[in-house]
Amino acid sequence: MKSCIVKDFLTPRLEKGVKLLLGFSGGPDSMALLHFLLEAQQELDFSLHLAHVDHGWREESKKEAQVLNDLAKQLKLPFHLCCLAKMEGGDLENRARDKRMAFFSALQEKYRFQALLLAHHKGDQAETVFKRVAEGSGIKGLGGLYPERKQGNLSIWRPLLPLVKEDLYSYLKKKRLHFFEDSTNQDPAYLRSRLRGNLFPQLEKIFGKKMEGNFARLGKTCQEFAYYFEEKGKTIKKAFVAGPFGSYLDLNLGFHPLELKFFLKELSSISYDALEVLMKLIKERRSSRLIQAKPYTFQLSQSHLFIYKEAFPDYFQTPENWKQETVGDWKTFWKGKIQIPNGDYEIRRLSKLGPLLRRKIKKWYASNRVPSFFYDKAPIFMRDQKIISECLTGKASFSMDELELFRN
Repeated sequence: MKSCIVKDFLTPRLEKGVKLLLGFSGGPDSMALLHFLLEAQQELDFSLHLAHVDHGWREESKKEAQVLNDLAKQLKLPFHLCCLAKMEGGDLENRARDKRMAFFSALQEKYRFQALLLAHHKGDQAETVFKRVAEGSGIKGLGGLYPERKQGNLSIWRPLLPLVKEDLYSYLKKKRLHFFEDSTNQDPAYLRSRLRGNLFPQLEKIFGKKMEGNFARLGKTCQEFAYYFEEKGKTIKKAFVAGPFGSYLDLNLGFHPLELKFFLKELSSISYDALEVLMKLIKERRSSRLIQAKPYTFQLSQSHLFIYKEAFPDYFQTPENWKQETVGDWKTFWKGKIQIPNGDYEIRRLSKLGPLLRRKIKKWYASNRVPSFFYDKAPIFMRDQKIISECLTGKASFSMDELELFRN
């Protein structure tokens, strides 16, 4: 085991003279990380705060908190203590984690740490990945515990992920360092304890091989995929055209379906089933199809995907939403601008035209690749009961042949 693993982790990330916060339980993992950090401090410029949460689950936890406070004083490190009221009911592990993160977040607001350091190791990673597999998580979730991640106002660093538990015990023994063993880690009432004490040994017995390394490698692979898709997602996001009513993406830009799928899943709370339907529609270049995933609506119109929160407005009901322009097409209309002809005119809605003329206009729009959900929301301009222009194709005026096309 490299004794400099934490120093090597910090060196490319650390800003000079910053404060770091260590989530400090006093168990073997966080005790080892504390002393790794103290060793790194001999060469790197940072100050360290300790944050301990007493969950109140064990009678001895109050005394342990005092011992850790005394240790912090001895090391001349700021110590922050949060004592939680004993919680009843189910899902205790997740609820306790939320309480801890709320405490760390409050400290972050006050002290502005560069990062919160947590002492998760390879075994924790393996358990997390296995749990996510069982829960049916996506690629990002299957990455498990990330070495560096942003959560709310916290940057979270996990420098011990490459190490196994035995590495940490060996280090502590070599340094003759005292730590606490939390009895709840062996309590089958908690999911983590059941995974560690029952399920993993059973799997290893069945398959004849250790599970920890395999699931940790799976997590690492999924992290690499997640990082890749996140980078591709930045490119997709830049390609979206924003307007006052939402954004749209030209599907002819050639983004791979998997890249687009990951981006859309990250963007919204769309269910996997709905996302599968949407991707199938995109592949088939369907028109006028809606998929709703609050707060977003996904509107597909063959070669373009539109995303908006509020229903796209109707010019006839809210003309004040559009600014007048002398040129433009449906893309201009999407941006809240509208091409207005010179002279006198009347406006008509497509659905209010006679059947024959309505069919001709629809054919005209289709030939100019106007997304169909604009058809009845944009005005058609008429003079003396004749169409003189519209605002979705970029035609400010029509030729004689085109005028003839639009006669009833």
